[in-house]
Amino acid sequence: MKTLYRTRINPELRVVSAIFLLLLSGLIYFYQRVFLPDYFFIDEKTITDLIRYTDLDISLQDSFTSTALVYAVIGPEWSQILLLLATAAVIVYVCKKSYRLLDLLFAFLLMLSFALFNLKLSKEVIVIMLNLTACAVCAMQLPDRKKITIVTVLYLLYAWKFRVYYAVIAALMLALYAIASSRGKWRLCLVIGMLLLCCAIPGDFWDQLQQARDVANANREGLSDSKTMFTNLLAPNGVLTVVPNALFAAVRFYFAPLFSLRVQEIFLSSTLWFLTAVLFKRRNYGHPLFLLLAANFIIQTFFEPDLGSFFRHLSAYAFCVFGIRYMVPDHEEMQQASMTARPDGLDQET
Repeated sequence: MKTLYRTRINPELRVVSAIFLLLLSGLIYFYQRVFLPDYFFIDEKTITDLIRYTDLDISLQDSFTSTALVYAVIGPEWSQILLLLATAAVIVYVCKKSYRLLDLLFAFLLMLSFALFNLKLSKEVIVIMLNLTACAVCAMQLPDRKKITIVTVLYLLYAWKFRVYYAVIAALMLALYAIASSRGKWRLCLVIGMLLLCCAIPGDFWDQLQQARDVANANREGLSDSKTMFTNLLAPNGVLTVVPNALFAAVRFYFAPLFSLRVQEIFLSSTLWFLTAVLFKRRNYGHPLFLLLAANFIIQTFFEPDLGSFFRHLSAYAFCVFGIRYMVPDHEEMQQASMTARPDGLDQET
């Protein structure tokens, strides 16, 4: 791991890597219907059917209808261009930000799943654009407070028009930012206050949040896309079962091969562990994008019905880790700094 972390990647290799991943994504885009199972295209079929056979202006508004409306407005050709541009932008972004071998290896691993999941019409394409915008905001020379405020507003706008649970992600981001930016007794008081607030929220809210997983899986037994589904460890019962059920889901995600040893599970767990290593190696726990990643993952543990759904949603925000700068230099950097420093202190600013 130390070698992966300390080995630097030169700009030329980053460019070559980006070109390779772009070409690979192009091949996947043109030939994905040949080798991918039908359940990879369920969302695309749903969106396409809505555009063709439904009056979107008067139909019941949900996340699929709202997404279909966006694609209908821009047209089929521009819809394909949008998803291709989104994929290309993410590939260029992660390769440009892969300064270490650890980053570049994760970029290859992540972009493979990213291309498999997202090179087709889906709700995730808009989420990818949302998170790319969040990365751009966090790259600006702004105080963290303003960055987290802008990102939260973006998530709330998306929640308003597409998926209401993104408002919960936005609220969790703010809560995590409040904790990360506080110190000492204030941090302890904030944590205690937030725990008390969670206990004060009506149990129906927590039940609905947890039951989404069981409801989604109720009628899926035996279907082609149900092989990786799982239910809650405990029957939802207010706030008391939130943590056990969320922890159980996290275990299913991180240790998926222990429950079903297949290529898909190994691929998922490897990606998630790699993401965790890349994330925590940066040691930048208060960065807005760190909080975005943490909030998204925590909310996913509440209601994701299966591993495939989790992996698809993960691919739409995991690339944000590349926007988090390394906080602590490695030992080699510190050694080089000490060797080049003038002993008389004349190298320091006056």
